[in-house]
Amino acid sequence: MEATGTRAASAGWSLLLAARRGRLHAHRGEHREDAGTVLTFSGGWCAAVADGAGSATYSRLGSAIATHAATHALRDAVQHGTAPAAALEHALDVAARAANDSMRRFAQLTSLALRDLRTTLLLVVWHAGRVGSLQVGDGAIAMLAADDRVTLPHLGDSGDFSGEVTHFLPDDGAIERLLTSRTVQPTADVTGILLASDGVEDPWYPFARNAAPLLVQLRHGVHDTNASTAGVTQSMRGPVLAAADPVHALIEWLAFEKRGENDDRTLFVAWASSPSV
Repeated sequence: MEATGTRAASAGWSLLLAARRGRLHAHRGEHREDAGTVLTFSGGWCAAVADGAGSATYSRLGSAIATHAATHALRDAVQHGTAPAAALEHALDVAARAANDSMRRFAQLTSLALRDLRTTLLLVVWHAGRVGSLQVGDGAIAMLAADDRVTLPHLGDSGDFSGEVTHFLPDDGAIERLLTSRTVQPTADVTGILLASDGVEDPWYPFARNAAPLLVQLRHGVHDTNASTAGVTQSMRGPVLAAADPVHALIEWLAFEKRGENDDRTLFVAWASSPSV
């Protein structure tokens, strides 16, 4: 599929996800390897983004399995948790293991090698005034405050060379990396959250500096003052989040150009509802 997306709302948050096949895959007639999922539930929401490894034959299946299994397990664990104070920590652990176990079970049933399904995974959940996240592989999760301060709760698993990733699910050791990455924090000053596959993170590098200008483009459109942010050229210049069809608008926004950047692109955006959006 060339592109896909979804929108939702829950607990005072607006949620938007879109994925677009990269130019290189389109030119070669190959599959989009990214995947994303958004789920809402009473009092909260969760989302996942995954980027299948280009060297893995069926990574598009791995990314789809990982995002589906992690979000559904996370939603169920939060809803059925019996210890509210530790609900998100426990739910994130359950979600991480569900993603890994589901991928390994699929590999066994289909006689595939684990390496054939390799994928990254970025996962975030909001519930009862707290936000939790997990990450294995590259890409970025960014938390944005009202004053445009940006926090990256995780460091991507990149190697010594550009494009090199040191951990993929469901490889041995990746689940341990995913579990130890777990963070949970209050969200009193968090007004925006981004999950970006490396197809978005790399063109907008460094993401810690450029995540806030990226969100400004999505909120208010591309203007002369922000048109060349991070060296990215945009053909979609209008506001995305306030568009009549924000899913379509985000898909079009993901068609931005930057020399040498041709990867699949997936972006999840969550913003606290307010008149300024």
